[in-house]
Amino acid sequence: MTGIRALERADLPQVGALFELVMRSGEHEPNPRVAEYFARVVVDDPWADPEIPSLVHEDADGAVVGFIAANTRRMRLDGRPVRMAVSSNLVAHPDWRSRGVGVLLNRKLLAGPQELTVADRANDDSRALWTGLGGQELVGSSVAWWRILRAGATAGALAGKRAPALGRGARLAGVPLDALAARWGRVGPPPPPDPAGGTEVLTPELLAEQVAAQGKRLRLHPDYDPAWLTWAFAELGRLTDRGHLTARLVRGTSGRVLGWFLYLLPPAGVAEVVQVGATGDPAPVLDHLVRCAHDEGAAAVQGRLEPVTAGLLGAPGVIVRRGARALVHAGDPAVLGLLSSTTSLCSILDGEWLVAHGARQ
Repeated sequence: MTGIRALERADLPQVGALFELVMRSGEHEPNPRVAEYFARVVVDDPWADPEIPSLVHEDADGAVVGFIAANTRRMRLDGRPVRMAVSSNLVAHPDWRSRGVGVLLNRKLLAGPQELTVADRANDDSRALWTGLGGQELVGSSVAWWRILRAGATAGALAGKRAPALGRGARLAGVPLDALAARWGRVGPPPPPDPAGGTEVLTPELLAEQVAAQGKRLRLHPDYDPAWLTWAFAELGRLTDRGHLTARLVRGTSGRVLGWFLYLLPPAGVAEVVQVGATGDPAPVLDHLVRCAHDEGAAAVQGRLEPVTAGLLGAPGVIVRRGARALVHAGDPAVLGLLSSTTSLCSILDGEWLVAHGARQ
């Protein structure tokens, strides 16, 4: 019968075909790897919750004509466990869009038992849909920051994203500019600081331990366990077009842990920040992040504006621009305030970015 129900594994071939039809305008043959991808990041997510399932909308013949992915994130709010749903990968068959399939799927998901729901890679259409259903935009988290390290290389990396055929030429053209800047020190962005202390490899076990240790300082934070983080690190490692994963724990000169950071860096490209955490003042952690990315050859570092990175605003070499819309729906207004507070940790590692198929394109 026509209606919405929970996704089943047997639906994945239809979901993959629908996704390809909508996102690629039917120009290509269905890619079976899309179904495999959804199996991996939705059905086989270690935190998959049967009470907050992904949803499909089927027609009278049982064909899938709409889909919305739901991933559950275990969080702690003032010490108690809560669930955050992550909405992603919403698609509706072109013949069914006029029937409000997207609205119906969103409404059903938002009505679930979770304490809050986020969609932090949203566009303007999604924003209108969410606000119509009682959601809000986190304006600060809809801003992206860029710390330029090598202006010429940054221009080349951006040109390569827009037109791959021109990317190599643009990068080569930027080399003389960056060489001049390095030689004279007065051209281009300022060099990164050489911070005190050092860094070491951040493992899933260490990250779970560090976030748990911040429970007294942070009112809202992920309730990580090594099993989920091992899965998440593996997914980050699959994003080969976005580069290799760098995950580091930062220590001060006395050996005390100051925080941590994770980013993805393609060769001679832009380092994409996945998470930054700090046990106190985030400034030295950010200094180590920028320095590490610079030493690994990054053209720039870019990330989402979050409370822990707010100190970068106005800093030399830093520019800001509009990013993807960060949307949230919560019954408790206090939760909305926490998401923009320094007493919370909720990064793109915990949101839609990790599981959105668009991140793989």
